[in-house]
Amino acid sequence: MEKTGTTQKALAKAVGTRPQSISYYTIGKTQPSPYILVGIARYFDVSVDYLLTGLSSNNVDIHNELGLSEKAIEKLKSANGVDAVDGLPQIIDTLNDLLSDSDFYNFLDDLNFKTSVIKSYKDHPEKNQTLLGNFDIEGYYIWDLQIYVQGFVKNMLVKNGMEIENN
Repeated sequence: MEKTGTTQKALAKAVGTRPQSISYYTIGKTQPSPYILVGIARYFDVSVDYLLTGLSSNNVDIHNELGLSEKAIEKLKSANGVDAVDGLPQIIDTLNDLLSDSDFYNFLDDLNFKTSVIKSYKDHPEKNQTLLGNFDIEGYYIWDLQIYVQGFVKNMLVKNGMEIENN
């Protein structure tokens, strides 16, 4: 309801129930009847499947096979529909190239590791205190992440025939 700006009162009126009932549905205290569930689905222009699972019926198989969220599946579908502009490759072509490249998966794996290390230092600032005096360990890992991401982008550009000069 937050995404659409709908109030519990407006939704309750539209589906024929009390605002308190809508409140209970949202916190899981009670469950709506099938009639109310259909009304809520119509109000938000989504399927009942989507309300129950967070996935539209069109995307359940894709989600089950690949583990992608509804939002990710919809983004991929919309990328497939974007036309190329002035000879530039389509977004879907770039996605295909990335998803077909094992270096991309290694990059994602490293990115997850590096960001988890940074998050650990942010969550536990006392870990930043070292025997090295004023050396900022968290800052070092942030710098390392920036250099790593820049290197990956440069390598991908070179791999696709674009030479980048170092300044």
